Amino acid sequence: MNILFINLNIGATVGLNNGLAILSAVLKQRGHQTHLLFLSEDLGYGVDLKRIKGDILQINPDIIGISLPEPQFRYAEQICDGIRDYYSGFIICGGAFPTMDPFTVIRMPAVDAICIGEGEDALCELASALSSKTDYFHIKNLWVKTKDGNIIKNSLRPFKDLDELPPEDKELFDLKKILPMKNYQLEEMVGRGCPFKCSYCINDSYVDIYKENCTEPVNKKSYLRMKNIETVLIELKNTIKLHPEIKKIAFIDDSFLMFNNFLEGFSKRYASEIGLPYMCNVNPVSFNLAKGHMLKDSGCDDIRFGIESGSERVKREIMNRNISNKKVIEAFIITASLGLMTSSFNMIGLPTETKEEVMETLRLNAQILPDTIKLMTFYPFKNTPIYELCEKMDLIDHKKKRELDNYDTFTCLKFPPEHQLFLRKVQTAFSWYLNTFLNNEASEDYKTKVIEIENMDESDWLKFDFYQADKNISNKYREKNILHYSSFINRSLAAKFPSRHFS
Repeated sequence: MNILFINLNIGATVGLNNGLAILSAVLKQRGHQTHLLFLSEDLGYGVDLKRIKGDILQINPDIIGISLPEPQFRYAEQICDGIRDYYSGFIICGGAFPTMDPFTVIRMPAVDAICIGEGEDALCELASALSSKTDYFHIKNLWVKTKDGNIIKNSLRPFKDLDELPPEDKELFDLKKILPMKNYQLEEMVGRGCPFKCSYCINDSYVDIYKENCTEPVNKKSYLRMKNIETVLIELKNTIKLHPEIKKIAFIDDSFLMFNNFLEGFSKRYASEIGLPYMCNVNPVSFNLAKGHMLKDSGCDDIRFGIESGSERVKREIMNRNISNKKVIEAFIITASLGLMTSSFNMIGLPTETKEEVMETLRLNAQILPDTIKLMTFYPFKNTPIYELCEKMDLIDHKKKRELDNYDTFTCLKFPPEHQLFLRKVQTAFSWYLNTFLNNEASEDYKTKVIEIENMDESDWLKFDFYQADKNISNKYREKNILHYSSFINRSLAAKFPSRHFS
């Protein structure tokens, strides 16, 4: 069978879709062919319906599989609207959004089925059934439409044993184009699941869906899995051999320190067999000096910590993230003592969050001094606990939410206009706000700049060229070699100067 994947990445940062990489690998292992349309303006391929039609007709796939995160749903609708005028094959949607909101996705007239949860076995069984023209209506993990429009909702199979999977097919992607855009960093996933229960994340709701619909008992423990270390190393070696320009590995798992036994075995082999520096995502709660040494000794030179908020109340009451600021500060003290670079991930625009609590997040970052800081605006993913809270409070502007391409842009909550303008200013100019808390020679200058933008009305703010102003003031303090943060790459990321990262 000939399978075409469509990866939607409009208005979002380019990255590998590890889910599609493993689906491609298992399909190829069974003799099928796979192709990819990677829709991203950065890669020169937007939602060009004429071009998409031409590519589909040229590839002539038996199955089209659309990988669908929630903010990209409207683009899937555009593609599927009218697709039946020229394509008669099978269309299936999978990924986070079909799993969390299956009814919305399967209502698209062109869609034949959706995959809920993990799809390796389901998609292989579907390809086999279509190839042999046998029954595909009762494949576990699939919701399938019948000819009369009814929906057969099949149960779920247990979570996949990752030891059964082959190495990912990263060559599905055009790495020659993508790697330079990622500063030659290769993205890799070594596990699935997350042990934490943050209210804004789909992980806990995902497990609940399995508990309700799986044919066998499942729990959070069975959801947490790591690949075989041998598989991880083979994946990396295969890709590095084909792309020797790779400079660094970025492990993008939610919680890289999920299992101590994996870390110990991995650490012993990675340094000798791969040898490239790497970065990973870590929850401050799971981090300590011993693990820091283990990471550093194996080649880690950059740890990305999920901070999310500097407000203890917001973390406790809204985010279900009981991580004290004290623990966060301890984690950054350890990384500094080890000479490791750090990044922090943060979120603003949460329900009930006040202006002062936004400032608490920036103050905390000014205290811990990460090399890079990412600040995102909260996005209520469907059927997560915090989504239900927002619905209960009638906070979601669904029309505005539908217009957002990504979860790190603007708020879709019904805040008063003055708070929405405040959030837009902070989201763009958060490096300026943060610099006011550094208490150094640059701080007073940045305080003046912050007062200027706070006095702007919406019309003035829309006309203000922040990026040029930021470049001018940053250059001034770079020449003086004075610590400060400036905008980097996009409106969600700021970099510290001086820094081993960006000096």
